[in-house]
Amino acid sequence: MPADTNGGRRVLTIASLTLLVMALFVGALIFWGAHLIDPSGDPGDLVGSVEIATGSSTDSIAEQLAEVGVVSNGRLFAAYIGITGAGPFAAGEYANFAEDMSFDEAIGVLESGPLPPGAVNVRVVEGSGIGEVLEQIAEQHPGVTVEDLLAALGSGTVTSKYLPEGTTNLEGLLFPDTYEFADDATAEQILQTMADEMTERLDDLGYERAETLQGRSAYELVTTASLAERETGTPPEERGQIARVIYNRLDDEEPLGIDAAILYGLGRTNGELTKSELETDGPYNTRIRTGLPPTPIGMPSLAALEAAIDAPEGSWKFYVLTSNDPPSHFFTESFSEFEREKADAQARGVF
Repeated sequence: MPADTNGGRRVLTIASLTLLVMALFVGALIFWGAHLIDPSGDPGDLVGSVEIATGSSTDSIAEQLAEVGVVSNGRLFAAYIGITGAGPFAAGEYANFAEDMSFDEAIGVLESGPLPPGAVNVRVVEGSGIGEVLEQIAEQHPGVTVEDLLAALGSGTVTSKYLPEGTTNLEGLLFPDTYEFADDATAEQILQTMADEMTERLDDLGYERAETLQGRSAYELVTTASLAERETGTPPEERGQIARVIYNRLDDEEPLGIDAAILYGLGRTNGELTKSELETDGPYNTRIRTGLPPTPIGMPSLAALEAAIDAPEGSWKFYVLTSNDPPSHFFTESFSEFEREKADAQARGVF
């Protein structure tokens, strides 16, 4: 065998480095492509109506969706459609596209087809209070006004089996979702459809057996879910943790201290609370009063409803916001630990 030479070793080293660089490049390319095809996290806000023109090619549809932020890259999306064999897609108005969808999610919307003639899509946002819900409906459905919807609620014709006897306040009992209504649907029909959808979801989750499962009424669990919905951060497990904090404090007859409830009682959804507002007694002041507020404070999502009826076990009594990006909380059973984390978050400008 000939002896090794410096030149041979140099060639081998260069070849190895070249292969390493190529492997890193290919890996980065695969990672980049995978991120574009399936972005991390859930889709963002709805983008509104997207009109696919008659005769649109796959390429033009892909570019159109990229321009409004539904998909990350039009050319890659068009290629993905070709590889998966999806399509062709029907022309018409689509109302269920959201920002930053995965390619499969966007294809799913396209394959579901456009809205039929005479149909109106209405999206009700999770966590919205009933006043906000009425505004959202009126903004999206040209056939009804906020006044029409208020009259329907006041008439008592819109009902739910989960509504406590003696009240007509449907706060918390209209399921937040995307609905398809006829363009001539009445206010009563719209609201009853949403109430029936909430009833069906609650039945599926076992809310009819709430007393047996949780020792609390179904309405109390819906109220708990609404509090968790308003208070939660991005991590999906936080709704359950917040529900458990609420139950632990209720069991110990301690005030819940949930400022979202105080804001609701003041007719607001955000903003700083003054010392006077915090100290003024009222049915929604959970810093002063023990127990749950008298009604839900918004329309809870399915995730929040699931958390309220099946909260994880835990001894947490306190939580504090420790990050805004993404919003997330620190949970503890120790007041001193809570105070330390709160001080740290304030020092970092979290709130």
